[in-house]
Amino acid sequence: MTTIEKATTRPGAKAGQSNEFTLITPLKPGGAERMRKLLAAGFTGDRQKNTDRIGTVHDLRFVIFDDDTRVLFASTYDGDWDSYMDDFATIIPDELDLLFHECEGYPGARNPTFKNWLVSSQVEALAFYSAYPDASVRDVWKALKTKKALDALLDEAA
Repeated sequence: MTTIEKATTRPGAKAGQSNEFTLITPLKPGGAERMRKLLAAGFTGDRQKNTDRIGTVHDLRFVIFDDDTRVLFASTYDGDWDSYMDDFATIIPDELDLLFHECEGYPGARNPTFKNWLVSSQVEALAFYSAYPDASVRDVWKALKTKKALDALLDEAA
């Protein structure tokens, strides 16, 4: 397999600065059960902190279906496709490998064919909606921090 060169357009629908990413791929035999155990606690604690380190992830989800033979991974993110994938592969490659190692053909985040594997399993959404298409994750975090400070100030003044 040859490495896909950075293209000007990657798969995925866009709404303002928000982008969707949907991946559907087969699981290894027994992979569904192992993935369920791995993700039983969801995205809390260290897993949430690791994901937050990316700084562009609005949401994400894993869904196992087809009698435990396939998994859907979907996310909404800021920025362009290549930067998003590069961030995962360089900031939290071990976490990424842990989460996707049950997927058939997954080469690993550090493998030069990583993006090829993603593109081969990616499905572009027919329609994509974002409630705040012009607000980045960092904008939302900042707004929530400002609201918290303002609420505290108003509570103190009351």
